Amino acid sequence: MYSSFVTESKEQWPAALTARIAQTVKTHRVQRGMTTGDLSAACAARGVPIAANTITKIEKGQRDSLKVEEALVLAHALDLPLVALLIPLESQSDVDLLPEVPLSVWEAAAWVTGEDYLGEAPPAGSARAVLAVFREHDVDVRTALISTREAHSRRLQARQVLGSARYEQLARQADELERMAHEDCTRLKAVREQMRADGLQPAPLPSALDFVDSTTPAPADS
Repeated sequence: MYSSFVTESKEQWPAALTARIAQTVKTHRVQRGMTTGDLSAACAARGVPIAANTITKIEKGQRDSLKVEEALVLAHALDLPLVALLIPLESQSDVDLLPEVPLSVWEAAAWVTGEDYLGEAPPAGSARAVLAVFREHDVDVRTALISTREAHSRRLQARQVLGSARYEQLARQADELERMAHEDCTRLKAVREQMRADGLQPAPLPSALDFVDSTTPAPADS
């Protein structure tokens, strides 16, 4: 009896997965005020045409499976992370990631995104380890951007009250923030150089941090 249940589950799983994706597509399409024609046009604009009547069939459960490119373009056209299309984060507590791999929705989502949901360091050289490097780089970019902007802003504030008692306090704060920004940018530069040395290509920097990849020092605000 157990083996027949597993066989039935295996047979039903692709359709169940497609049905979950279809429901998510319809829910977010309607929330965005898009018709199936609008969504079809959005997919075509991204280079993967899906006819409006095909989207209707998907939403009505008349398709038992989706192509990878269809899932990708539907998620992008609806401004959804792909994981939100694959995993029912908002509707249930667990999911059959595969026919014989039941997981909590967070464990399933973490597997799709490469998160370390158990707090375990990924094995060196693994795909998860590479993802971790890119995530840490993103944190370093955001940190350097914030500290650089804060230092610049505080220096401007000090200049506006030049000669007053308030100036000295703001100038000291600007000095400290600039020191922190310098450390953040130095770390970011080192991380980017290490990524390239390891054969990885870091994402382009925001224009405000272009100097990090330059051999020219950042312009002083003092």
